[in-house]
Amino acid sequence: MAPRAVPPTGMRNRIVLAAVALGTFVLDQASKMLVQSSFRLGESRPVIGELVRFTYIVNPNGLMGISYGPWARYLMLPLSLLAITAIVYYYYQWKNPGTVGVAALGLILAGAAGNFLDRFRFGTVIDFIDCDIPDIAVPAFRLLFLRFPGYYLDRWYIFNVADSAVLCGVAVLLAMTALAPQRAPQGPAAP
Repeated sequence: MAPRAVPPTGMRNRIVLAAVALGTFVLDQASKMLVQSSFRLGESRPVIGELVRFTYIVNPNGLMGISYGPWARYLMLPLSLLAITAIVYYYYQWKNPGTVGVAALGLILAGAAGNFLDRFRFGTVIDFIDCDIPDIAVPAFRLLFLRFPGYYLDRWYIFNVADSAVLCGVAVLLAMTALAPQRAPQGPAAP
């Protein structure tokens, strides 16, 4: 029996990138379509008790609901497109990313593309994953001339599969960077 041909690294990386990005993108869009067809806007259903619920909302703003004013739709669309372009550019510039690095880029690419498509089609992003967290409370305080009004969060911000993919991809890339062996700076050669 002849040995199986192994695709060159460049081809294998492209296959991994395409498979991870396409699979994640399809999962994101399919889950959003399912929520849209099965839930009324604002409806919430328990998945794992109150720990995890599916709550159908739309987010016209940015990450974690940060508002960019009435022009958010027109600001977020080009920013999302710029992010997608930057990810593809980074992929082609990265020397020896390895399968894990390419998969991480695929997750980020799919997440950016999934939320971009939502913004393009609906003007908002469809969110539905609603998780409970330990309460976060920061009391109000004053520091010199700055006054912080305080902050309280009892549930995490509602998100979607695309948001999760971006978060996981970024976490993997950060871990790869932190765990990468540090190269000693190259000094001039000794005579």
